[in-house]
Formats: sequence, C-alpha cells, structure tokens
Amino acid sequence: MSEDLTPPLQRLADSIGPDLILSGGARDAIDGVEPSTVVSPQNTEELCKLLSVADREGLAVAPRGGGTQLALGNRLSRLDIVADISGLNRVVQHNAADLTLVVEAGISLNSLRETLAAEGQFLALDAPLPDRATIGGTLAAGVSGPLKWQYGSARDLVIGMKVAQADGRITQSGGNVVKNVSGYDMARLHVGGLGTLGIITEVSFKLTPMPRHETTLLAMFDSADECLSAALGIFNGGVMPMALTAFSSGVAARIGQDGVEQGEYALAVRLGGRPRTLRRMENEAFFVIRGQTARVERLEDEASNLWTGLADFGHSEGEEPVVSARIGVLPSNIARAIEALTEREEPALVAQPGYGMMSAHWFDVDGEPEAAIRSSRDAIHGLGGTLDVERAPLELKDTLDVWDYTGESIEIMRNLKAQYDPNGILNPNRFTGGI
Repeated sequence: MSEDLTPPLQRLADSIGPDLILSGGARDAIDGVEPSTVVSPQNTEELCKLLSVADREGLAVAPRGGGTQLALGNRLSRLDIVADISGLNRVVQHNAADLTLVVEAGISLNSLRETLAAEGQFLALDAPLPDRATIGGTLAAGVSGPLKWQYGSARDLVIGMKVAQADGRITQSGGNVVKNVSGYDMARLHVGGLGTLGIITEVSFKLTPMPRHETTLLAMFDSADECLSAALGIFNGGVMPMALTAFSSGVAARIGQDGVEQGEYALAVRLGGRPRTLRRMENEAFFVIRGQTARVERLEDEASNLWTGLADFGHSEGEEPVVSARIGVLPSNIARAIEALTEREEPALVAQPGYGMMSAHWFDVDGEPEAAIRSSRDAIHGLGGTLDVERAPLELKDTLDVWDYTGESIEIMRNLKAQYDPNGILNPNRFTGGI
C-alpha cells in the first residue's frame, strides 16, 4: 500500500505490519460500497489488533472469506476496511476417534473435505461453491444445503467457537467434545449473524462417518403437487434419506440434468448406509414414488454432479439470477408456496420439503423486480412463512429491507448489537432492522 497512510491506518500498520495492508478498490466492493483498505491477518492475534484499532478509530469493518455470500444482506451504510480472513486456514485439531474437529474460520469447505475423507469422515455442510466458501463465511451466512435433512443445520454441527469481538477481545463458548457443560450456547448468536456481532475465528464441530454405500434416486413428476406428495410420503415413512430435494425443470435445464422435461418437477433422494439397509430404503422409496405415477431412475456416477449442481444453484459466477430469495414455510405448505410463486412469473425453484425451506431464483423479471418480490412475499406471508431476499439489484436494496422480519425480538437483537458492538463498526446496516 502507499506510504501515505492516514493516521489510523498508520497506527494499524505499526501494530500488525504494513505488509498486511493493501489499498481497496472496486474488486473489493460489497454491494457497490468500496473499502479504502483491505487487511489480510494471518492469525487471530493480528485480526484482534485490526479490530481493536478499528473500534477506537470508528472504522467500519466487513469480514470476507471466500466471497461467496457477499450479495446477502442490506447494503452497508459505510465501509472502511475489508478484513480478509482467508489466511486463517489451519486445521487446529482433528480427533478422528471422537469424531470432533477444530479448524480456523478461513479454511475452505473443499480443503476440509479432503482432510476428513482420509479418515472416512465428513462435515455435513454442503454450502454453495465449496472450493471458495469458508467455514466462517458459511456459518455467518447461516447457509445450509440438502444434507440438512438428516444431519441438521449449521448450528446443530457446532460444539464450540472462538469469536473476535468488535473491540478485539476474544470470547469462547462450548468446547472440543460433543457433550459440553450446560449453559448459554453463545455460538448460536454468530451462526446466521452475518458478522455483525463479531468475527468467527475458530470453530469446533462434531463429525459424521461416511456411509458405507450411497445411491441417488431421481423421479420426475408432471406437477409440483405430485412431486411434493411423494416427498412427504418419504418424509412420513420409514426411509431416512441423507438428502431429499425437489426442483423445477428450469433448474434441471440450467444444471444440465437430463430427463426432466419442460414443466415437470423432479425429486432427488440421496440414500446411504449398509447394503441391506440401503436396499430396503430404496425399495420403500420406489414404492412411494411410483404411487404418484412418476418416472424414476437410479443415478450412478452422475449423482455427484447433480448434488453439486443443486447446492451451487443460483451462486455460480457468471450465472447469477437477477433476484434470489430464501423462503421458509411449513413442510406441508411447500406445494402451496410453489403454486403461489408461479402464479405471477416462473422462478427456478429448489425446495427442501423435509424442513420447509425453498430457494427461488428469477433470471428474467418482466417489469419491476420490486413488484415480483413484494407480491411473492405477500403470498408467502399468507401461508405463515417468510421470504428473505438473498440477491437483488442494488437500487432495489436501497428501497427494500431484504430481511423479512419485524417481530418483537428485533429489540433484543438491537440490544445485543449495542452490547457486542457499541460503536457499530461490524457490517453496519447489513443485518435485519439495519443492525
């Protein structure tokens, strides 16, 4: 960086060294807001020094890992420093015998998968773009993929966490064993908190053994009702899939999945276990699916590409939709939600029927995107659900709160923000209610 540093940045350079400080630019912008500076700490101590200086000087900081979730959230009200935490990427401890793991937050999901695969284990986080997505960013964004069906959300996998607070202090909750002492699980504040209360630096996880064998069934239906009926039949039956995902023909066409015709809906069922267990689950799933007069096939080598395509959908660089939304309703209302969303314009839909989550992606929006979002949000509200906007044109973010939450707990959230970040330097305005 230029030697002409402002006094606050000079004090930061004196604290952590000038080599970690670079000039910011358009490539570092978050929703069009450019930082003046990018700082790349290589360990927790350097990150804490960065935050301590920023807090004293009133400099706004946005953490960045792999940059896969930067479109999420409201536009920042101000931004001085991007804290690039990708240098915090070590495996701190892997206790294979106890199925536990401790890692720094900047490690990528793919790098971690390779480490765990050698021990026949995996972490059930299948966030988009795993070659770039980091552990810290995935947790901060609250991202869960198809594997949530059996293994739970990101919150359920975390057993301990270290967080750098806005003033540079480190807080720790939980531990390195699956069963921890009772008390408040403070780590849950930061999962889905979008880095507004602190920056995750280290995480302890519980792991899962890889299944002995896997298979994927892909069924095609003439309508969303038939597809979701089959999904709920599996949901309520004796089959425990690793993942259960429904998607529209628009998704199939964009991820290159053959066999799904225009207007159809597909259901992907991922099963894993010992051979006899796997055969039983396959037979039961076939029975439920064929009860809806669907075409069904077993995928072999192509199954991996299908699940990767579904997890990445709507996030791949150069293929981003105009508008994306994350929708939550009761599992029994997924079919009605699809019907409501497709009345106006036909989005590409990926649904997780087992836990009532769905992502909708509009690649072509006739007229005003805001009208599409507001009408869709009203329809989802009519079903008792919520619709958060994950991606939208910048001008729309200036007029619409992307977060669909106005409940009573917003005051609790604001009080937490005031306690953890009293000077408001961490991702200001990016979270719900302008937090």
